[in-house]
Amino acid sequence: MGRETVFRRSRAWYGWLAAWGAAAVLWGLASCAMAETSQLAQKAPDAAEILAMAQRQGYVRVIMQFQLPSPPNPGNIDAVKAQVAALQDAIIAAHLGASPGFERGLTKFEITPAFAANVTAAELAALAADPRVQTINLDRAVPPATPRPGGR
Repeated sequence: MGRETVFRRSRAWYGWLAAWGAAAVLWGLASCAMAETSQLAQKAPDAAEILAMAQRQGYVRVIMQFQLPSPPNPGNIDAVKAQVAALQDAIIAAHLGASPGFERGLTKFEITPAFAANVTAAELAALAADPRVQTINLDRAVPPATPRPGGR
């Protein structure tokens, strides 16, 4: 009888230990997910919509804008183009896989420090975590602003 009581107590103790361990693991996973989401929220004004589209479709088309390491010299357009292209290539090589299973639709801008592409949710999180990437926007048609009365 005494031996059964000890086993029951130890089983209960292991049950509580397993429950606390599972809670700790879930808390850690939730913290990681929240950190990725908050990084995206800091860089993307429409973070929730972008992430929802990526999860629903498997990918989403976004425009990534980045900062050049040194201010461009407007008098030397060729140097600006080379600097933009080098940074685009570095970010793309670091975060975008070769064959994602959908059309990548990569668009590189010649002078603007940005590029557009279809990316997965995981690639989106990696791009948001990259300190070189400053802004992530949903690539969609935006209607022109209506002119104000008086021309201003």
